[in-house]
Amino acid sequence: MTHAPRPLWPLLAALAAGALGVAEWWAGRDGEPPRAPAADPAPAPAEAPPCPPEHLLDDGVCVPLPPPETREPESSSRLELLPGRPPEHARYLTPIAGRPATASKSGLGVFVAAPRGTPVMAIALEAQVGPARRLLLGGAPPRLLTLHRVERAGAPRAYVLIYDGVSVEPSGEPSELPVGTPLGRVAPAPVPGLGIEVRQLRRGVDLGSLVAEAALLDSSSLICDARNVLPLKPAP
Repeated sequence: MTHAPRPLWPLLAALAAGALGVAEWWAGRDGEPPRAPAADPAPAPAEAPPCPPEHLLDDGVCVPLPPPETREPESSSRLELLPGRPPEHARYLTPIAGRPATASKSGLGVFVAAPRGTPVMAIALEAQVGPARRLLLGGAPPRLLTLHRVERAGAPRAYVLIYDGVSVEPSGEPSELPVGTPLGRVAPAPVPGLGIEVRQLRRGVDLGSLVAEAALLDSSSLICDARNVLPLKPAP
């Protein structure tokens, strides 16, 4: 007995449907909208400072800074006239008795006009502790310096007075200078007189081993208005 051949149209219909489905999927893929690029990750929040204001991190520990009035100036190399100090130069005592002081060319020192040969004497600064010490800066002629210790409100300071226009005898050893000790005499000059500049030594400078050359370095001292430390004349 022979079998009748099966019709092919159901198989052809299935193949056609499959092909149509693939075509529709491909067409739909081509029409997909482009994907938006991934957004950058949000920036991490800023870290809080490790220490509160007026503190400094030291080996993992927040150390409070000293009050501003006790800090050493970092960038300034000039100490201007302090509040409350009289601005008139003539109100201050100088190493030449009986002659008024005027402003020096630098603006922070003093100049005392005096004839050649006028004696120059050691003085004590305001709130000075102990006698001053004499230093000489080498040269021809040598330049005189005096070192003074001062204590105000329990805070010790040291100052160097630098003398110009005075003739001194060379000496290799520093020496103590009680008030009134002769320092020298006014030297010959077109405009004879004594000039004084003042420098405040920085904290940590060893006064015992300080030499004249080192005292004038910016790393050792600051220029200071002479009126901050010179004694005031007694009230009339």
